[in-house]
Amino acid sequence: MTLNISPDDVCWAQAETISDTWLLQFLAIDILRPIADFILQHNRGNATEFAILRTGSYNISLRLQYEPHGATVIRFPQPGAVLFPEEKVIHEVSVMRFLTDQTTIPVPFILHSGTKQESPLALSPFILMEYLEHETKLYDALNTPGLPREQRGVLDPDITQEKLERLYAPMADVLLQLSLPALPRIGSLSQRDDFTWEVTRRPLSMNMNELVRLGCLPRSQLPSIDTNFPTASAYVQSLADVNLDRLLHQRNDAIGSSRTLRRWSSATLRRGGC
Repeated sequence: MTLNISPDDVCWAQAETISDTWLLQFLAIDILRPIADFILQHNRGNATEFAILRTGSYNISLRLQYEPHGATVIRFPQPGAVLFPEEKVIHEVSVMRFLTDQTTIPVPFILHSGTKQESPLALSPFILMEYLEHETKLYDALNTPGLPREQRGVLDPDITQEKLERLYAPMADVLLQLSLPALPRIGSLSQRDDFTWEVTRRPLSMNMNELVRLGCLPRSQLPSIDTNFPTASAYVQSLADVNLDRLLHQRNDAIGSSRTLRRWSSATLRRGGC
């Protein structure tokens, strides 16, 4: 059921301001130098270049390159964009190590990770990992040659079948390997020892993050951190409940039309709500 719920523009603006302000500090040498020094403590070498690798919607990554080859990346979740940064980093590290253990998918080796207080200048929780060298990006390999970078990519009409197979075969292998590992519950992974993995925490999803960030849902309305689910139906029911709870707490722009309001009211009454 789609209710077409819009984000709360006030919450959205506040979150964007926090994120943008935090990112601006990475333009200062007084911020970059301690980060580079921190990386060198964990992976010493003859450093040649240090720069922002990429700023995405939820993280910023910086890369320190070495001579004659090799590089290390440190990645920080952005405050304002990520509402549960410590939990997010713990889960990502667990998944990366799980994939390394259970599959042959190329995954960066994690050198170190830690909390905000353990990070350089207490910036944010972090993951410090090796950089995987690559020749190109799939986007660039598929894109029409000569298309301006500012334009949205278009599949090269002259691309050969051989090239498509060469590009998509490794992707198919990755997807197949991702589909094979099975766990008895739905949630987030914890590593008990070198060979044992268990689902012990809630499945912290992008949807949960956005409900709090853009919908002003109180964090207390989300499943507790030690919650996990025995079945898909139990998980889907929890998702439905949390998304409906958002409508009870979002102050602005939650309902776009009277029709949507009637559908929401009907769904709320069916689950015994107000």
